Amino acid sequence: MTFRTFKLSTLNIACAAAALAGGLFTASSQAQEATLRFNRWVPPTHHFHARIMVGWAERVEKATQGRVKVEFTPASLGAPARQFELAQTGIADVTAGNQTYTAERFVASRVAEMPFLGDNSEAISVAHWRTQLRHLAKADEYKGTKLITVFNNGPYQIFTTKKPINSVADLRNMKMRAPAGMPTDIGNALGVVSVSGPITEAYEMLSRGIVDGTFLPSDSIRSFQMEKVLGFQTQVPLGLLNSAFFVVMNEAKWNALSKANQEAIMSVSGEAFAREAGRIWDDQDRLADEQFAKSGMKIAKGSDSFTKELHEKLAGIEAQWIKDVSPRGVDGKAAIEMLRKESVSYRSK
Repeated sequence: MTFRTFKLSTLNIACAAAALAGGLFTASSQAQEATLRFNRWVPPTHHFHARIMVGWAERVEKATQGRVKVEFTPASLGAPARQFELAQTGIADVTAGNQTYTAERFVASRVAEMPFLGDNSEAISVAHWRTQLRHLAKADEYKGTKLITVFNNGPYQIFTTKKPINSVADLRNMKMRAPAGMPTDIGNALGVVSVSGPITEAYEMLSRGIVDGTFLPSDSIRSFQMEKVLGFQTQVPLGLLNSAFFVVMNEAKWNALSKANQEAIMSVSGEAFAREAGRIWDDQDRLADEQFAKSGMKIAKGSDSFTKELHEKLAGIEAQWIKDVSPRGVDGKAAIEMLRKESVSYRSK
């Protein structure tokens, strides 16, 4: 009798152990799952969200085999300039923003806004990511977050309402919408009267004559319907300047993910994400330029003499940036040389 009782107890223990192991396995599997809250601050139909960010979210879910899902907020948790702060403090798990909005933080990253980086957003974006890894990371500008990627939109061109721009002299004393940061620095170097204002007010500023033109990529003109009040575009070879963007994740949220999930996420992030974002922005610029041609906008490529003038006038911006990043441990000259070299070599593939 005792012997039988002992056998039954052993069986019960074995079953209990199996059940416990199964429970632990289930709990372990569940622990690998996560939902990332991504702050959306642009309209849901804008390609920045609909094509670039949603596309990445879908690739993350596929790469992690459904273990990690990205959910976007129905409304923004903070202003555009607060996007990095939202991720750093954990108010949101993932955010995307423009380095220009908080230029005091992203000093090293200004290299990706410099004049004459290239005509192709995909190439510049990939070059930006590679330069970030090699040189810019030393400045530790994304501290408190996990950097998912950096990328650029298309090169800025010169758009005006009433007259074409064929020389630097044509720009002198013109009122141009130029937000603070690199656009204002360039405007000042070219002798324009820089007028700041959010892009959401640019159409009104142009239509009411508050400004005579603006520095923007083609897609931004189309997205905010400014082609209706702009008569001329002067295309600057290699671009007058660029805007740079980041995507970051809260550091604690990143560290809570399993190594397998981290590796899966980064397999569709970093350079892969930068490349895809750049491709989409190039496509958006192409669609915009096609629309401009149909609308009757006068489009001209900057002449060799005008381009030479621009290089001479804007050389001081690059030199100043190299000085600014030196105390932050970044070799500015090497960084900008790498970015331009990587952009050109990528474009030639």
